[in-house]
Amino acid sequence: MGLRSNLQIWRGPAALASDAAARRGRSHWRSLAGVLVAWIVLGTVWEVGARIGILNAAILPPPSQFIPYLIETSGSVGLGVNKVSYAAALVETVIRVGVGFGFGVGSGLIVGTLLSAIPWARVIGVPIAQILAPIAPIAWIPLAIVLFGTGDGAAVFVVFMGITASMSLATVAALGGVPGEYIKSARSLGSKGWRLWLRVILPAAAPGVATAIRLSFFAAWMSVLAGEMAGINSGLGSLVILGQQEFQMKLVMAGLVTIGILGFGFDRFLLLVRQRLLWWESRGARVVAADA
Repeated sequence: MGLRSNLQIWRGPAALASDAAARRGRSHWRSLAGVLVAWIVLGTVWEVGARIGILNAAILPPPSQFIPYLIETSGSVGLGVNKVSYAAALVETVIRVGVGFGFGVGSGLIVGTLLSAIPWARVIGVPIAQILAPIAPIAWIPLAIVLFGTGDGAAVFVVFMGITASMSLATVAALGGVPGEYIKSARSLGSKGWRLWLRVILPAAAPGVATAIRLSFFAAWMSVLAGEMAGINSGLGSLVILGQQEFQMKLVMAGLVTIGILGFGFDRFLLLVRQRLLWWESRGARVVAADA
C-alpha cells in the first residue's frame, strides 16, 4: 500500500467517510453545473441564430417564443377525440413509459435469472429471446392496436415488448459473466444454493444488470414515443405529430425539448438509484484510488 493509503487508514473510518461524501457532493454539483452550462449555451446559440436569420424562427422557434406560448396557452392541438393538450400528454407519456418499463424490466430480470439458473430452459429460452430482441418496438404497434385499441394499453404493450427480450438477454449475459473464481471460492467456503446466488452471483452481476436497465429505459422512452407518433392518438409523441400537421411549430419544439429534458432527468434518476444500491462499486473505486 502506498503512502496515501497509509495516511488515509491513519485518519480513521469517519474521516474517510467524510471525504467520500465530499467527493460525491462535488461530483454532483459539477454534473449539475455542466448540465446548466450546456443548456445555457444551447439556448443562447439557438436564440442568436434565430435573431440573425441563420435559423428560421418559423420552423425552429427559439425558447423565447415557445416557452411564453406554453405559459399563455394550454398547448392544445387537434380536434374532437384527437385533441391533445400539453399537460395531459406529458402525464400520459410518463405513466405509460413508467408502467411499461417496470413490467418489461421486471419480466426481463425474472426470465433472465431463470434462464441462467435452469440449463434446459436456457437452451430453449435464449434463442426465443434472440429472435424477439431485434424486432423494432414500432413493429409491435399494429398488433398492440388490434389487441388494446389506441389507448394506454397499446402503449404499455409496445414498451413491454420492446425491452423484455433484450433485458432478458442482458441479464443472462451479466450472470454468465461472473468470474468463475468467485463461485469456486464461495463454494470452497461452504456457500451454495440460494446463498451462493444471493451473496456472490447477484452482487457480482448487479453492475452489468444496472447498466442494462439504464439502456432499457432509453429503449422504453423511444418505444412509447414511437407508438404515440404512429397510431396511439395521445401523449407527447402524438402532440408533436399533430403540432407538425397543423404547423404549430412552437408546440412541436416545446414537445421535443420536453422529451429531451424528461429523458435526461429519468436517466439521472436511474444513475442516482444505481449509486445508492450498488454501494460496493464506489467503495471499490475508492480503494483503487487510495492504492494509486
